[in-house]
Amino acid sequence: MNRLLVVAAHGDDETLGAGGTIARLADEGVTIGLCVLTNDDGSRAGVRKGVTNRGSAIETAAKILGIERVQVNEFGDNRLDTVGQLELNRVVEREVRDFEPDAMFTTALSDLSHDHQLVSRAARVAGRSGRSGVREIRAFEVRSATDTGEAAGISPGFRPNYWETLDEDHLERKLSALRAYGEELEEWPNPRSVRAVRALAEYRGSQVAVPLAEAFELIRIVR
Repeated sequence: MNRLLVVAAHGDDETLGAGGTIARLADEGVTIGLCVLTNDDGSRAGVRKGVTNRGSAIETAAKILGIERVQVNEFGDNRLDTVGQLELNRVVEREVRDFEPDAMFTTALSDLSHDHQLVSRAARVAGRSGRSGVREIRAFEVRSATDTGEAAGISPGFRPNYWETLDEDHLERKLSALRAYGEELEEWPNPRSVRAVRALAEYRGSQVAVPLAEAFELIRIVR
């Protein structure tokens, strides 16, 4: 892997799902880009304040993780179904042409969030064989979206088959990046709390007998 493009529906998806791995790969010399499809918290208006400046939070989190290129699009939160799958495909395809990644990370099709499902499909289309130089595609889990999807009956659920080991520094950078998103980081026992994020990293690590890890669904790899 030399150039990785992370494709997410919302700023913070990338950090919750793969923040530790992104930090590790950046340290190892991988050039990383981030494509975020939405730029607001519109669906939460009147419920919570959220982040005052979403774009600034995304940039700050990206810098902490070592992401070099950030592209934030202007679609509305939880409104991607009003855009149309074809338009979303074209946005991600354009980013793939511009950034020329050989690997992509994105959200899972099993997520309860419809935005996540649509973005996952767009990433798979943009990275398809014969139309891009993408040789590896993985889906990551986003707590409160991936786990609740399976609980709501979405099948098949998230089935990890690839683990990235993390050290303590990678996890701490993930947590620092999450803090950049302000109120997106919740209090325990919310799944988006510091304690829950750490607990998930420990659980995924225990599955492969290491202290800390992040888990992925490996969608395609060409070697």
